[in-house]
Amino acid sequence: MATSKKKDKAKSPFKENIEVISFAIVMALGLKVFALEAYQIPTGSMQPTLMGTQLLDKTTKQPSGRLNDRVLVDKVSYFFRDPKRWEVVVFRYPLLTHVNYVKRLVGMPGEQLQIEGGNLYARPIDSKEDFKILRKPWKVMSALWKRVLPSIGNESAKWAGWRISGNYLQDENNILRFTSKGAVEYSTSIRNGYLDGYPEEVFSLIPNVSSRSREVVSDLRIKFDLHQNAPKEPFIVNLELGEHLLNVYFSSDKKVTVELPDGSKEMLSTIPSLKNIEIAFWDDTFRIASDNREFFTKELTLKRQKPRKNRINFLAESGWGLSPVYVDRDLHYLPPRQNAAPIFDITAGHYFMLGDNTQNSLDSRDWQMETFSLPKEDGTSLSISGDYLQHGADPMYNNPRWDIEHKTMTFRDIHGNLHTLKENEVRSSANTLQHYPLVPREYMLGRALAVFMPIKPFSPTNRFSWVQ
Repeated sequence: MATSKKKDKAKSPFKENIEVISFAIVMALGLKVFALEAYQIPTGSMQPTLMGTQLLDKTTKQPSGRLNDRVLVDKVSYFFRDPKRWEVVVFRYPLLTHVNYVKRLVGMPGEQLQIEGGNLYARPIDSKEDFKILRKPWKVMSALWKRVLPSIGNESAKWAGWRISGNYLQDENNILRFTSKGAVEYSTSIRNGYLDGYPEEVFSLIPNVSSRSREVVSDLRIKFDLHQNAPKEPFIVNLELGEHLLNVYFSSDKKVTVELPDGSKEMLSTIPSLKNIEIAFWDDTFRIASDNREFFTKELTLKRQKPRKNRINFLAESGWGLSPVYVDRDLHYLPPRQNAAPIFDITAGHYFMLGDNTQNSLDSRDWQMETFSLPKEDGTSLSISGDYLQHGADPMYNNPRWDIEHKTMTFRDIHGNLHTLKENEVRSSANTLQHYPLVPREYMLGRALAVFMPIKPFSPTNRFSWVQ
């Protein structure tokens, strides 16, 4: 025993420190490779869920820094289970495999996916059954609502855009207190504006990007408070969401009746509170909540539609009061840019990915692979394939690229290798372009857990939240 102690004491402190540092480095590298890793979001394809954008100076409107979220990625879960629908996933881009992308997983192996009217539908491949709408669970949906009203810069106190009729008094809190029959209506159709849902602190700093589409949306959420002073008639909420009509009746004793788009009518129990009432419709799902407590939810089977208008209308009698109303919209998925059929077969072992910023996201809808088959002297051919990307956010990644004289083309293959082709080689090659929408299972690196940076004062806003 005495001999052992002497050996311990004789052990070099320098050697001990080297061992500790080495162990720490090994553990840190192991954690990065096998468990958790931080990623920086470079582009705006997932905005406003994940931000990656140039910012402007408020005064000069000239470029002034960037906002790039840092996300913590769980790299363990996918060793033990397959990815799940609606997870935000980091994966290797299949057409440039050393580059990582981050998108939301929407299509699963063995499905046929369809994009229509802003929604997603699926059925088994080779099936003749009807497509069924894909419903986002509330935990996911609650994080995806995009604020529309009041728009940034318009205080809700002004009731901007609303048409108010009847006799009413507006108190210091901008609550409309009706003294006779009246109505509050927003009849201008809400569309999928590009900047809907952006944080107020950065809204005015985002470069002016024109919307790819201004389609009318049908999936909305409204939030408001009700006040009552012995009203004799119910307070009525009318929602016209394309062809779908929703009516909700609130009585003075807090009983609620709903008339659903499928024609059914339900008498509900007493709502817990008339404060923070939330009425939401998304993916053919209807939900009512009060004070952040779910009161009623129902999944509906409805006729598909391409909404052409929407309208929000409140009908009040004497004794009812209505607070300023907040309106949000759901993601509105757009079809492919190349006018391709918006139906995709997802083969076994593959997944379909979409960005939350469907106005400006390069994702499974539009990925294209270009292949050059070059003739060789021995009569065989050499094939090289890579992504076909023109007019991307980063010109350095446009592929292929010609020199100024259009004599030499540089082509980057799926492994990142650069090939230089002369004009005559390109002309003599068999050149094919095909849609390449799927991500193999082995390319899935992990799921995004949380945004942990940036923070003030290094950013105009604190970016810390769980990723849903």
